[in-house]
Amino acid sequence: MQSKTRPLAAYILPAMGGLFVTYLYNAADGIFVGQGVGAAALGAVNIGVPFITFVVAAAALFPMGGAAVCAVRMGRADTDGANRAFMTAVMLTFAVSLLLTAAGMFFAQPIADLSGAKKLSTHMRAMAGEYLFYYSAFSVPMLMSTCLSVFVRNDGAPTLAFLGMCTGAVMNIFLDWLFIFPLKMGVIGAAVASGLGQISSVLILLSHFIRKKGKLQIRIFKPELSLIHKICIRGVPEAVTQLTTPVTALCYNLMLSRLSGDIGVAAFSVLSFIYSLANAILSGTAQGLQPLWGYCYGRQDTKEIHWYFRCGIGINGVLSLLMYAAVYMYAVPVIGIFNRDAELVRTASAALPLFGLQFIPMALNLIYTAFLFSTKRTKAAAHIAVSRGVVVKALAICCFPLFSGSNAIWLAPFAAELITLAYAVRLKRSAGLRYM
Repeated sequence: MQSKTRPLAAYILPAMGGLFVTYLYNAADGIFVGQGVGAAALGAVNIGVPFITFVVAAAALFPMGGAAVCAVRMGRADTDGANRAFMTAVMLTFAVSLLLTAAGMFFAQPIADLSGAKKLSTHMRAMAGEYLFYYSAFSVPMLMSTCLSVFVRNDGAPTLAFLGMCTGAVMNIFLDWLFIFPLKMGVIGAAVASGLGQISSVLILLSHFIRKKGKLQIRIFKPELSLIHKICIRGVPEAVTQLTTPVTALCYNLMLSRLSGDIGVAAFSVLSFIYSLANAILSGTAQGLQPLWGYCYGRQDTKEIHWYFRCGIGINGVLSLLMYAAVYMYAVPVIGIFNRDAELVRTASAALPLFGLQFIPMALNLIYTAFLFSTKRTKAAAHIAVSRGVVVKALAICCFPLFSGSNAIWLAPFAAELITLAYAVRLKRSAGLRYM
């Protein structure tokens, strides 16, 4: 038992912490912008969330798909094959990040308008465009830090992966304070602070490969179309899972800009930061278990695979209940961390207990998705991810207010996650474990 619990803690805790500090980038921007610039700026930052998180979701296709392939090959002692998967994923992530940098900088204002800014005040709309422009300028370090952290963790150095993300977060928080308060740079300062924090994270993570501390190495390689295809297919469930945040943010921004205007969007901005941090903790359990499931699958150890699955369900179940209890009991002080505007605090604190209910079924859905794609049941994992991340959640957010009034919009994600959970349980039973 001790031989199992040690790797469980060694992988889950750094993965959880790494994702938490990654999402802390946006939360720190929200806190400093909300306190230092105002509620309108808080809403402007939230308008950028759909595109920013879409970028992260698109890029997650390659590191998570590559990591899944890499872990299975390491379990089979195929180090060369694992290294080819690693280098292919890094190459693809870098190429896509360049394209997204160009798209975000050249089309910053149109993207902000599509995300709901067009129906808001002129001041908030302009700030949303500025924030997106400067944040997009740092897409390469932002996406490469996520990619490298996944492979550093898979290469047996989860603590260094956590340290790299922590370094970036500390740098971001310090620069947020410097740029927003003493230098008065507003939302531009928040975006630049996030980018510089990501650069420091990349430098820390690169040290693992420069010092050749693991089996994976940065080296010249020949791209293989078959391997690119395999990585993309295996990464689809995680990429679609990551799409949950931009889809949710986009639907809420569009609906709330019509239902309640600036204050509704600003209130959701605070809730989305809280959601992102909760999602980071719960996703950390799933991502920490991913290499362990992959290694076990490579060794064809069915008993250990299912033991880790039960652990994941138990850990995330307890964590989600604790997080919901915290937001239920301390809604007002939690909202006050971001901004103390009386109307904003009143609106957001009333919505948070309803909005936070989704944490409980979401925690289990994340485990089911990661478990299935880590054990080569990619199609079933993709079905769960598409259901919770795109189809059911979007329909719920857009349709609930039509039938149950505007306040029902905050319960829509909970209903979507519950429906998806029932579907996930059924899929796990029908998609049996097979070794290929």
